[in-house]
Formats: sequence, structure tokens, C-alpha cells
Amino acid sequence: MRISTQTFYQRSTSGILNAQAKTSELNVHLTEGKRVIHAADDPVAAASIQRLQKSVAVNTQYLQNIDVADAANSQEESTLAQMVNLLQRTRELLVSTGDGSYNLQNYETIATELEQLKGELVGLANTKDGNSEYIFSGYDVDTKPFQVNEFGSVKYLGDRGLREVQVGPGVEAGINDNGFDLLMNLKNGNSSFVSTVGSSNKGTGVIDQAVIFDPNTSKNFTGEEYSVHFTKPGVGLPVQYSVYSIEQATVTGSAKVKLTGVDLNDVNIGNVNPANVFPTAGNSVNVQFFATATAGEFEIQINGQSSLPTIYDANIATTQTITIDGMSLEVEGVPVATDTYKINKYIAPTQYSENQSIELNGLRTQIKGQPIDKDYFTLSPSANKDIFATIQGAIDTLRIPGTTDVEEAVRLTQMNMAQIELDNALNNIVNTRSKVGARMNTLSNQKEIGQDFKLVAQTSMSRLEDLDMAKAISDLKIQQTALEVAQQTFVQLQRLNLFDLLR
Repeated sequence: MRISTQTFYQRSTSGILNAQAKTSELNVHLTEGKRVIHAADDPVAAASIQRLQKSVAVNTQYLQNIDVADAANSQEESTLAQMVNLLQRTRELLVSTGDGSYNLQNYETIATELEQLKGELVGLANTKDGNSEYIFSGYDVDTKPFQVNEFGSVKYLGDRGLREVQVGPGVEAGINDNGFDLLMNLKNGNSSFVSTVGSSNKGTGVIDQAVIFDPNTSKNFTGEEYSVHFTKPGVGLPVQYSVYSIEQATVTGSAKVKLTGVDLNDVNIGNVNPANVFPTAGNSVNVQFFATATAGEFEIQINGQSSLPTIYDANIATTQTITIDGMSLEVEGVPVATDTYKINKYIAPTQYSENQSIELNGLRTQIKGQPIDKDYFTLSPSANKDIFATIQGAIDTLRIPGTTDVEEAVRLTQMNMAQIELDNALNNIVNTRSKVGARMNTLSNQKEIGQDFKLVAQTSMSRLEDLDMAKAISDLKIQQTALEVAQQTFVQLQRLNLFDLLR
């Protein structure tokens, strides 16, 4: 077989080029420190590396989200702690008013400090984070959540959203709490009932909070507003109390109706007063609204007894008192013709004694002091009330003129309710702070999990793609030697000539 010189050249050149390519490739791997740079280097390892890189990228995003969530929750926790301190100071001031030795100047000093504390609380509620976003405005982070109107009332303008970020596979963590649920959506009174003193009371009676001692019985009377009425039956006779309630029967309008007076000494009281006591038949009477010829004006009837010629005028945006045969109703809002309420009688006239305990329908309250004829007290079902209104109510109470026993009785009752409502707010903030702490614990756990995963994934990728430097250097030396041999062989082939052999 004949082998031409051209064939020698081609084979030698090809050998040199292949050796150069392998040497260059080994240099690249050594420079990068990677065993697998292209999928062709190791197809199976390359696929595994790609999956790991994707998982690491997702995990890195989780860790970034954790940092964002942790910063947000840390700021909220700090703000809530400041709120707790502020409200504790507020509570100290409210408690101090029960000392009994304060004068009007002392009350005004406390009211002034309470105004300052209220302003500070509004400021804390409008806290911004490092991105100038309001932390208590729900999703609406660019809207200032708490704003004070010209009447001193605080309005919430944010929404009720809870922002969340994903911090792990299937794990989401909140990064805020909305201000409505934190400070606005609170129950007044003791969360069951609110105790109030009648606006026209002249005695020194004080009513305590209503405590539900029998929930199973109490739930059967949900929605009823109770009132305790006092009557002096005659000269030299001890004062008596009786207990009534008023509740909606068939109501489609928006009027609010309260029973504010039961004068058992009125000669016509028998026309409107329930004859018997619950549960005996005849323990209730109806209150009905009837439209008159004038729009917005209504006749009121109690047990069929008419208020005419007195009418209730819904066109007047003030509370109006209607008295029929010794029974007085306080009405506000807009009723609808045929709206019906029901007055129930639960305790017949009973002699009152100091620190009188009153029990009915699964609840218990107590009256202290000396109520007099026609005094009354109300136990209203709790409704929503914001903490700012509670503080403002305390301020207004402290500024009631006069320090006689009558004014002090009103002041004591209302301040007691304010303390209870303040405790409700404090509990809500403390509970929210606990939830924030739980979220921060979750974030800490997820961060540890994420960092562990990152370490394991990086170790696995290193094992798949990192270069064995000792072996690579050895391979490079071998390849460089092969390249040098190929080059020297090619040089020798170039020197071969037939004429060199003919001598």
C-alpha cells in the first residue's frame, strides 16, 4: 500500500490540531475551576446542575422575601410595643381619677395629657416603613390610614387587607396588620354590655359592668337593652328599682329607640306598663311608629296609647324624647311606618339597698350609691368602638363641669367603662403583637431551612461540576506532552526527502 506525503501531512496536522483543542479545553476548565461547563461535558450531570440552579434561585428569592418580611414585622412589633406603653400610661391616668380627691383643675390636667397621648397614638398608627409605605393601611399602603376630622373623631381610610409574601414552599408569612382590626374594630364596654348613667339622673348612684354568669341563659336574650329604673313610692318609703328591656320586634327603619324613663307614680302608668313580669303572659307591650300626613313625622304608640299631639320629627337630626303616660322613649334616626319595638318587664318594683346586686337573664350587675326617684341606668349590648373614641370620651367626661356627688357618680361610671374599653384595646394590641412574634419565629425557622437547603444544594452542585484540580493538571501535562510530540513528529516529517537518501 502506498502512503503519500500529503497523507502524512494531513494526519500530522490533524493530530496537532486535536491536541491543541484538548489542551485549550483543559486550560478553560482549569481557569473556570469547573468540570462541567457545557452540557456535552457530562449530559447527566448538566441536567442535574440545571435543576439545582433553578431550586437555588427560588430558594434565594425566599430568603430575600424573609429579609423583607422580617424587617416589616420587626418594625410593626416595635410600633406595637410603643402603643402598649402609651396605653398603659393612659390607663394609669384613668385609674388615678378614681382617687376621689381631685378637683376640676386636676381633671383638666389629666384631660390635657390624654389629648397629647391620643395625638401620639394617631402618630404611631400612621407609622411608615423604609419605603415610605404606611404599615397599618392594609393593601392601600400609600393612603394615610388614620385621619382626624374637624370634630376630633378619628377615621380609618385604609383597607382590611393582610399583605403576605411566600417564604418557603407552600409557606406564606404576613408582613402587616391592618389598623381597622387593630384599633377601630373593638367592642365597647366589657365586650358584652356597656353600662351608662341616665343623662337626667340627680342621685349619686353608680352602676357596675354587667357580667354574664350564665351564657346559656343569656344567649336567649341577645339584642335586648336593659334599663334599671328607680321610683320612690311615697314619702318616707325606701326607693325601689325595677328592670325593663327594649328590643326590636319588626323593624326596617334605622331609628334607635331607648327606654329612658318609667315613672311608676304617674296616674296613667298602667296604660303602658306591662302588667306582669317575664315569663308570665302580659310581661311585654309594643311600641309602634305610624306615619302622619307630614313626611318624616311619626306618631308613636305604646300599648295603643298615642303620643299625639306630640310627634317624632325625623327631619330633625337630634335625639328627641317622647313621653306617654309616664313612660319615656329617647328616639333618633329615621323609622319606617309600622316599625315595632317591644318593652319587656323583668323585675317588678323591688326595694333597693346600698351595693344592690341585680341578676336577670344570666347576667349580673351592681348599683352603688344612692339613686333617687326617676333615676335610671342602662345596660346596652356592646357595639364596635375605636380606641380613639374611648380616649376622647374619657377626656369629655373629665371636663364635665361640677364636682358634686351627682357629677362624680356620672364621672365614676363612665371612667370605669373607659378603663374596661382601654383594657380591651390593650389586650387586642398585645394579642396582635404575639401574632407578629409568631410570624417572626416562622421567618426565623424558614430562614434556617432555606440556608440549610442552600448549603446542601451548593454542595451537590460542587460535587457535580467542580473540577478535580490535581487530576486536571495531570491531564493537562499529559496533553501538553502529546502536543509537543505531535509537533516534533510533524517537523521530522517535513525533513524527509528521497534525495537525502541517494548519495
